[in-house]
Amino acid sequence: MSNSLFHKVRNAVLGAGAMLLLAQAPAAADDALSVYLGAHTPPLMNALNLIASGAGFYKQEHLNVTTYRVPTANDAAQICASGKGDICPMGIEVPIQEYAQGQPMKMFLTRASKFGYVIAVLDSSPVKTLAQVKGKIIGVHGLGSGDVSNFGGALASVGLKPGDYSLVPIGMEDKAIGQLTSGKVQVVALPLYELIPYLVGGLKLRIFHNPTLENAANAGYLASPATLKNKHDEIARFSRAIVKAALLVRTQPEFAARALLKANGAPFTEADVKRKMAEFAVWQDFLPAADPNSHRIGTPSVSGMATYLKILKGAGILKSDVPVSAVVTDEFSAAANDFDHKTVETMTK
Repeated sequence: MSNSLFHKVRNAVLGAGAMLLLAQAPAAADDALSVYLGAHTPPLMNALNLIASGAGFYKQEHLNVTTYRVPTANDAAQICASGKGDICPMGIEVPIQEYAQGQPMKMFLTRASKFGYVIAVLDSSPVKTLAQVKGKIIGVHGLGSGDVSNFGGALASVGLKPGDYSLVPIGMEDKAIGQLTSGKVQVVALPLYELIPYLVGGLKLRIFHNPTLENAANAGYLASPATLKNKHDEIARFSRAIVKAALLVRTQPEFAARALLKANGAPFTEADVKRKMAEFAVWQDFLPAADPNSHRIGTPSVSGMATYLKILKGAGILKSDVPVSAVVTDEFSAAANDFDHKTVETMTK
């Protein structure tokens, strides 16, 4: 065998051996992230997380995302603020209130394109404007500072102060809606996603949006500054998976509905798929991909949150200044949108 031929054979054998070793080597494990939710989180609030899982977007981003439920949103916030958990999907109001307690968290991605809380009355109500809420009994989830902050800014924008209306706790979902339909409260201040199943079911409501902050989403995904720093790449990939999920709802609602129901883990029927699609049809203009052509899907509005903080302080709901940079960041916007939208828009299975 010539020296040249010998080298060619040897190199081919070594190359084949190297390829075999690579094929036998275990694949790199997906990076772990934990998501913490309050035990009574309504299903639609968790929709994008479920779709990201069911559609395989977490897997595409090499993430192993585990969801844990704890008694309340406050418990979830404390776990994430302390660094014992990674991500909390929630309203920004709890972190705003907790900032003064030395437990900062930042919203790095929104789960909406608009301010999530709305004020609603029955369609038959004499209340035609936000200002006419004055003197009325308003039903809210609870009387914690976060609940009050959620809608206090909207009422403050039309000149109403906390003493101009009465608040009563009405719980969530069926219990809350029952208080409105029975007339025990005249007004409810709740997240839009909580009302959507009832709107789809035929309940007629007159809904008022925050006139000052309508396009400033106040709910999304939050993490501690330490987590955002130490797991920066994982958070960026998580953000991209959620943006893909939002885009799927907008462009492929049936696929999104099936992905959500699949990830939820319970058996489902075609009627369940159709109902979820009907909910998406009502909701999609408020989801992050309201404009599917945008390359800032899910980006928090820093200026909008600055305005929100100012309103809360002016209404007396916040007792001290909270810097906007302490509760919101748009640093993950580019990474979250760094994918070809067509790959999502043309998904078929």
